[in-house]
Amino acid sequence: MAICKTLIKSLAGVRLQRIEHLARQQVVQSSWRLSTLRKNQPCSFADEMEAEDAFDMEVTASLTDPIIMTCSVVD
Repeated sequence: MAICKTLIKSLAGVRLQRIEHLARQQVVQSSWRLSTLRKNQPCSFADEMEAEDAFDMEVTASLTDPIIMTCSVVD
């Protein structure tokens, strides 16, 4: 089974990717993965709206994190 990863959004060191599991070039399963420069572990979501909301909250948290801001990694 092949996996296709697509970057949906990237801001302030936070990345949201869509992960698609493919079989015979058809999408079998989709999920969304949220990763950040903060010490939080990457999170996976089955629901796109839930992933988008988590992305927005993590961007806000990253923009107020003094360690992230001193690294100047704002996209």
